Amino acid sequence: MQAQYLLAKIDRSAIIHNCRILRSLTGKKCRLCAVVKCNAYGHGVDIVLPALNEAGVDMLAVAAIKEAEQLKSMDCKFPILLMGSEFSVYKDKVKKDIANWLVANEIRITPMNISDVEALAFAAQHLEKKAVFHLLLDTGMSRMGLDEQNLLALITKIRSNEHIEIEGLYTHFAAADENDKSFSNYQLQRFKSFVKYLKDDGLNIPILHAANSAAAIDLPESHFGMIRTGISLYGYYPSGRIHNKPQLKPAMKVTSFLTAVKKIAAGSFIGYGCTYKATVDMVVGIVPIGYGDGYDRRLSNTGQMRVSGGLVPVVGRVSMDQTIVDLTGPTNSGLKVSAGAEVTVIDNVRQEPNSVESLAKLLDTIPYEIVTRLGPRIQRVPLLSS
Repeated sequence: MQAQYLLAKIDRSAIIHNCRILRSLTGKKCRLCAVVKCNAYGHGVDIVLPALNEAGVDMLAVAAIKEAEQLKSMDCKFPILLMGSEFSVYKDKVKKDIANWLVANEIRITPMNISDVEALAFAAQHLEKKAVFHLLLDTGMSRMGLDEQNLLALITKIRSNEHIEIEGLYTHFAAADENDKSFSNYQLQRFKSFVKYLKDDGLNIPILHAANSAAAIDLPESHFGMIRTGISLYGYYPSGRIHNKPQLKPAMKVTSFLTAVKKIAAGSFIGYGCTYKATVDMVVGIVPIGYGDGYDRRLSNTGQMRVSGGLVPVVGRVSMDQTIVDLTGPTNSGLKVSAGAEVTVIDNVRQEPNSVESLAKLLDTIPYEIVTRLGPRIQRVPLLSS
């Protein structure tokens, strides 16, 4: 039995809508790769997958082998792209076993070195299947992938191996979500130059992809044959600095219930560290969510939640498992608030002060962090139509 006192309600119709909006930004032949790493950006990959099926996306992308395993355990029919370099860590029998699993399950792999290529090619030969690669060109982010010289050396090894298929070539933008697109344009030109070099050398790679969410929205020239969108699928803009704002719908609403309502006398302190002192008699409520669930401690004395239709402030420090809200205003206005009343912790209405993007702005962070930090005690469920 799983208690439902803390819920992340996921609006699948919003995700379908967002997929359609993103597709409308591209050419008809452009594929859509849905990035579902980190438990579908905190939304629950098991909850999100049916929406992606209905939306008809073309590929899924993950960062870790375990995430690919999870998708396969759900009988996922989409091609799966493994973007992370985790495979390079493993050695000997462990690497051999993982290579066999990746090839057997037709996972698209991003190799980082000759050892990766050799292990996957050996597995492909043994299984009488192709190892399918998406190569990653580092055009300036200096994180994943290889520069032109090292990637060309890897391609030379790969092209001579009949057990390997190069299905894709991609890069990743470092600053596509900034107002100034000069560095993104530099990366784009570098990618195009490399593609041209390969074509001139007789290598035509079927799927070229570069655009993340920000580039999918702001840089149409980066769409190529596929866009890889993550945060925008779930209804959030990559930043407030992108040029365009398509009508995305936030998919997540986090709700809970008051576990207690109590009166506090004037002069009382509230929460750890005595950071809040009641100047008048107050009514407060306890919400069973805290920084252990990803509700940021910096929201102490600054956050807001919605209770019985009204916004109420967070008072005192956010603790690991509980947050205290001030119910004095609603109570003084004649509203009877008691234990069991529903609380909207994070709203799916963008303009609300407790929406994902409002919280990100308040905390000087990004929407990605707000949604991916939400912990496992928050049960992900589909948002049911009222």
